Amino acid sequence: MNLLNENNIVHIFLNKIGDIIIANLLFVLCSIPLITIGPSLTALYHCMLRTVKDNNSGTIKTFFRSFKENFLQALIIWLLILTAGLILITNTLFLKENKGAAAHILLYGSYSSIILLIIFAMYIFPVIAAFANTLRALSKNAFLLAFIHFPTTLAMAVVSILPLYMTYQDVTLAPLYSCCWFFFGFGLTAYINSCMLYRFFRKLLPND
Repeated sequence: MNLLNENNIVHIFLNKIGDIIIANLLFVLCSIPLITIGPSLTALYHCMLRTVKDNNSGTIKTFFRSFKENFLQALIIWLLILTAGLILITNTLFLKENKGAAAHILLYGSYSSIILLIIFAMYIFPVIAAFANTLRALSKNAFLLAFIHFPTTLAMAVVSILPLYMTYQDVTLAPLYSCCWFFFGFGLTAYINSCMLYRFFRKLLPND
């Protein structure tokens, strides 16, 4: 009978697994147009932060409420990140073909800009998911949190980038990796990152 208790550790674990899988499937579904990846990622983090907080009252309802409420801000940020990323990658490829001291200096600057953009992208969507503010203030706070909690930023980079890199490198296991990403990969990554973020987010989050 204890297994039917909602406070039982097995019950809690299975609920979290269910939240991760459902949120992951919704994220994949809503990201199909590609242009909506930003709002979808924000909604995914909103669900995972609530799951970490044990305050997720229905993953489907929570996901689509966040998707709707944060759609415009997340869409603008995603388009800006995408545009900046394309410009920086193009610039990097161009500079790599050029020789000379000036080209090398500019190349290092381009690499640094890409790193900053990745750090910003890792934080901005969870910040939009957790807090209500202007886009300028949210962007500023994302950068501040990233550098104030730099060890967490490094850990999030490993959790977020390493699995994607391994998926890209190992072509033979690509079907297996694709299946994992489709069912739980993005949700699990967001959940692990949310566990790290919630340690300092909870001081700023409202009780409800």
